[in-house]
Amino acid sequence: MPVIVARGLHKAYAGFSPVLRGVDIDVEQGELVAIMGPSGCGKSTMLHILGMLHAPDKGSLQILDRDVLDFSREEIAAFRRGNMGFVMQSNNLFEHSTVFENVEFPLIYEQVKPQERWERVIRALDLVHLSMRVHYPSNRLSGGEQQRVAIARAMVNEPRILLADEPTGALDARTSRMIMEIFRNLCHASGVAMVMVTHDPKMAEYCDSIYTLEEGVLVSRKHELMSFPEGFSKALLAPPTPRMRGAMIAEKLPVPMGTGLISEAQLLYKAGLLARIYTLQSAGLLGHPEGYALPLAIRRCGFFSLLRQFGRLLSPSFFRFLRIYSASLPHLVQKNAKTSFFSRLRAVLCGYTYARWVREEKISCLLAADGEASATAACVASELTGVPVAFDARLKSAAGTCGLLAKAKRAGLIRINSQSVQRRLFDLLPEIPKERLIFMRDPLSIVPSEDAEHQSLDTSDHVLTIGFAGSLEASRGVDILLEACALLQDTMQISVKIAGDGPEHSQLLRQAKRLGGLHMVSFLGLLPPEHMEAFYAGLDIFVAPSRLCLKAFAETFPSSLSEAMAFGLPVIVTDLPIFSEVIVHEDNGLVIAQEDAKALAEAVSRLAQDKELAQKLGQKGRSDILAIKNSAKEQQAFLDGLLALAEKGMGEVKAEAAKDTACSEEKRDL
Repeated sequence: MPVIVARGLHKAYAGFSPVLRGVDIDVEQGELVAIMGPSGCGKSTMLHILGMLHAPDKGSLQILDRDVLDFSREEIAAFRRGNMGFVMQSNNLFEHSTVFENVEFPLIYEQVKPQERWERVIRALDLVHLSMRVHYPSNRLSGGEQQRVAIARAMVNEPRILLADEPTGALDARTSRMIMEIFRNLCHASGVAMVMVTHDPKMAEYCDSIYTLEEGVLVSRKHELMSFPEGFSKALLAPPTPRMRGAMIAEKLPVPMGTGLISEAQLLYKAGLLARIYTLQSAGLLGHPEGYALPLAIRRCGFFSLLRQFGRLLSPSFFRFLRIYSASLPHLVQKNAKTSFFSRLRAVLCGYTYARWVREEKISCLLAADGEASATAACVASELTGVPVAFDARLKSAAGTCGLLAKAKRAGLIRINSQSVQRRLFDLLPEIPKERLIFMRDPLSIVPSEDAEHQSLDTSDHVLTIGFAGSLEASRGVDILLEACALLQDTMQISVKIAGDGPEHSQLLRQAKRLGGLHMVSFLGLLPPEHMEAFYAGLDIFVAPSRLCLKAFAETFPSSLSEAMAFGLPVIVTDLPIFSEVIVHEDNGLVIAQEDAKALAEAVSRLAQDKELAQKLGQKGRSDILAIKNSAKEQQAFLDGLLALAEKGMGEVKAEAAKDTACSEEKRDL
């Protein structure tokens, strides 16, 4: 059924020959139409008439079975906003605004609620494969990326008709093909009709129908239509079909220099297992949006949510939760297992709030994604509602093991992200069934853009750039890196870039000054993910000189090291067991002894002198880390485990919670 029917369109401008002399055209649902012709023949005029921007002198025009030529000015504006999208050769983006703000603008005009705006903008950017650029300033994007943002802005109101005037005119051939593939997929997958004006016959070949405008008359050159069932219309910005209504709980999300939580959330969302994200701390989309690119607004447990639960402090179940989920394991030294009382208090109170949200939003499974506090809150909510719970064993220190045994008994699934954590849990929790432990490494949180080339060591400017990213703690060994650089500065020109912050920051600054290398060391502070890509692209070598920390519960593979390997950088690491899980000496990286600045300096010098070795290590490391981090087998096992957990309701654990009478009063209140 045609969505546009034009008959006998005429248009002339005073003092000029008529540009349209009786144009007839039918545009079907899902049809991609190209209009060609020489400059000045009236192509753009015809497009403006179809878009209701100009009125014809004579003829009829029906759009979506409405006679639009009889509309008033207000009716035309409302109809156009609700049913049409426009993409022009000039993208007309706000240069100093972010990608999100550019795409969001039509929704603000339509007075769409902020939470819904966020979700629709991200889904629109997903259509053009740009959701990971959501927080970039638009003037930092390439020409092709800017045009894709303009397409997302045109699609954010879910139009039935898309009109484009030379959308690839200012782009190179490769980017033009990408844009046309996006247009074709949009039309054929959702039934959106599109009319495009173009000079390029190669771009026109992507279209179902091709017309040429010759002396004011439209002549058909190609007409091949797809068949759509009657009434077919697919909502482009609809979320994936949910397989279960899962909720992820995190202490704080998003965070600068992400920890892989966002990638895990993306994995769950695309699989249809994630419906909500809850956080314990107040940082949200209006606070620190760095790197967050999921079409799910964050619901956070703020001050007023906690205030509503303060009456729970007098209930017997509150003290029981505080006791069982904050008790230290007998295997560990008591003083190392202590955590802030107020942190534990907040976690339990958040659990009461989450229990109410779980009931309101019909959540079927909870996943605590990081830390002790989120696991405590999730277990409290699970016990109050009977909803099954799982948690990530991100336990970096003994302090994170408070209530670990009780939480493990409550959880139907425990996800572990490294072999060292797996071994530690087997030792500490021998009574927990091994089938509850599922191994899946953290997915990559930052990956190179599609058009990025493999990184190779480049010293053409005679300056070797060495990088480190992560928390500035004693265990990360940044002081060893500075000592090594001091040894190298007499033999080669080097530059050191350190991204991150932490308790050792001031001490490292003083050390760099004392060693005389402050001029070559740059402390960049915390970098948001959109800046980390440029950070890795500017490095020649990445180092992770970590040392064994006796207070550590279990080591985890640094996300920054994974990202550096994904960018093809040669890496140098120490001989910690966690690194040996992935890094093989002289195969995909160089391994040196801990606390050995001289060995680190020699490794850097070796890579600087042997470019073939550096390139080989970088390429092998890239292929290895992509295979490990994106293991379909591990990810599918994790997703299947969560789905099975939600379906069976956690069996015995749920039955156990039903027998418990200590929190029956709170259950009734909720």
